[in-house]
Amino acid sequence: MKNLIIIAIFAIIFTGCKENDLIAFDTADSYVYFAYPNPDKRVQEKFLDSVYYSFATDENLTATEKQVNVPVNIGGLASNSDRSYSFEILPSSDYDPSLIQISDPVIPAGKNQDTLRITIKRGAELLTKEMTLILKMKPNDDFKVGHIYNQELKLVFNDILNQPTWWNTWSRYMGPFYKEVFQKWMQIYYLGADMSPHLTDGTPGPVYYWNNMPSSINASWYPITHMYIGVLKDYFQNNVIYPNGDTTKDRILLP
Repeated sequence: MKNLIIIAIFAIIFTGCKENDLIAFDTADSYVYFAYPNPDKRVQEKFLDSVYYSFATDENLTATEKQVNVPVNIGGLASNSDRSYSFEILPSSDYDPSLIQISDPVIPAGKNQDTLRITIKRGAELLTKEMTLILKMKPNDDFKVGHIYNQELKLVFNDILNQPTWWNTWSRYMGPFYKEVFQKWMQIYYLGADMSPHLTDGTPGPVYYWNNMPSSINASWYPITHMYIGVLKDYFQNNVIYPNGDTTKDRILLP
């Protein structure tokens, strides 16, 4: 499976609904802001203010940690020396500090961007609890705060695999929800596997994948999706897999 950006992995991902135009700034100053790119080019917002990640939907299902790379941009001229920027973790965050490690916030000499690396450890508590880390830029001696709508970044993370909202629509072909089927579907129908354009507005592909399924199950409208469902069905036909590994239950087979 190709990654999300959930992250997902992708690593999967959700967006904040704010337009992020550049604010006016004094060219004598330097400004810093979060610049996590929005993969949806059909909207005006260039950057996300919220990022979602789940170990349960990562292409590497055995991962013990995940590094989320957050671009940090500056407005203004590059410097011939390293410069530190500052942020705070807001009290409204709800997370276990032992599961999080954040790299040093430094804009290297001659550069106008940094990558803030947030490492998430796969703690057992993430199986039952969704956690939230909210960062907010702060001014310091080197930088003022830039983008008014990108002063904060919310990272939501867990290890929970929930039934997606589209499952009932596709249950005629997918059958009842099993995490084993969903995880295999993520590996088969990744973003980029189906290059079909959007059926109604003509947006070039890739558009459809496991986290953005077609709204209709009409095979003549979405033949590529149905082709991959055939691959999924063959996999469970040729491999004996039980729900949660419980051999007292019927093996998983698609309709």
